[in-house]
Amino acid sequence: MNVKVFDDRLSLIHLPAGIAAYFFPAFFIVFLFYELIEFCLKAEKRKEKVENFIGDLFEFFAGVSAVHFFMVVSGIC
Repeated sequence: MNVKVFDDRLSLIHLPAGIAAYFFPAFFIVFLFYELIEFCLKAEKRKEKVENFIGDLFEFFAGVSAVHFFMVVSGIC
């Protein structure tokens, strides 16, 4: 399986969404449901593959990880 990270322009939104989810944890639930619904609807039409779905989640968690890393290194958290 070849995971596709930042496969389209809309994927660039996932990184800031992950950053926002660090400060507003409920945003994670909204994002996860959005991704599941999007995947289910697009998978029927063969527009999105599992590789793209996993890539979207990776992009989101990269944002969460980046802000957490910054908080720890800067001594804020």
